Amino acid sequence: MSSVTYTTIVAGVGDVEANTHVIDRACEMARLCDAALLLVAGFDPVSARDKARINEFAPVADVRVVEARLTEDQAYAVVEKARDTAVERGVALAQGVVVEGTAVDAVTLVTLETEADLVIVGSKGVDSLFGRIFGAVSVQVLRKSKCDVLVVVP
Repeated sequence: MSSVTYTTIVAGVGDVEANTHVIDRACEMARLCDAALLLVAGFDPVSARDKARINEFAPVADVRVVEARLTEDQAYAVVEKARDTAVERGVALAQGVVVEGTAVDAVTLVTLETEADLVIVGSKGVDSLFGRIFGAVSVQVLRKSKCDVLVVVP
């Protein structure tokens, strides 16, 4: 019987409370494999104030529903809290990574750049990202790399 060993694990975290199950599983896998754990969040570089100004002058037909996304400060706070949780749970190497863009793009970019072995995401999230992330991330990541994708249900 062969066992799978991972050296680099990427976990998408958009909200620590909503993604506790993702962080729990990511910590468990990182400890079991003695792997580096990268906790990733994406952020929207356009402030809510600027979005309101843009929408104020946009024609009504062009106004679209925009997903709620983290600000840069919120993204840093989320990954720092997730990293603290990982350290408390005994993960030897845990790092928070913040990337400009959607969470899907952030997780995909970090996975490809670090040549991660495993991506862990949730099935639900504050901004509905994690409900679609399996499809979005797995298609992008699996086409370009050789990593596994684990979707964790709360």
